[in-house]
Amino acid sequence: MIAQDAFAPARTHEKVIWVFAIEMPAQACDAFKSNPAALTAALGIAQIDEAHIEIFDVETIRDYGFAKYLTEAHGMNPAQITPEATMLAAIKGHVLLVFSDALDGQVLAPSPPLRFIGRYGAAPAVSPVDKINTDAAKGILPQPKPAKSDARMSGMVATAALVVMFLIVGLMIWIAG
Repeated sequence: MIAQDAFAPARTHEKVIWVFAIEMPAQACDAFKSNPAALTAALGIAQIDEAHIEIFDVETIRDYGFAKYLTEAHGMNPAQITPEATMLAAIKGHVLLVFSDALDGQVLAPSPPLRFIGRYGAAPAVSPVDKINTDAAKGILPQPKPAKSDARMSGMVATAALVVMFLIVGLMIWIAG
């Protein structure tokens, strides 16, 4: 059963890929690739930006892996792809990848020769958190220790040397006494 929202348009700035198996002979698939009217009719939409679709034989990436292709080459969420890796590896023949940028908000209504495989979203972006350098944050947020200066390091080495020399002199006085 396909979820109701599987064909809904992607939210603004959301990267989504819809994956379809193309169920036709390889020779017919070449003609299908070069016929935008047939492609839009099969997807059930009025128009498509062909710069944001891919059609290829999955055999060409069999060694690399289709699941790996979706996660590494296109940044799709591994949490969505990994559970379906076996199913994705079993796909034979040509596939159609439709990226969210190709649809301009249109809702897909696929029909043969397309067979819906899945809808996959991009991995969540985690941006690094910058240190807050405001007066309000001082004393509240943990602040890193400042780097030790060369003068401080030299002073620490000199102090350690003086302590060692004091102990040696004290030992010599004790032995002599």
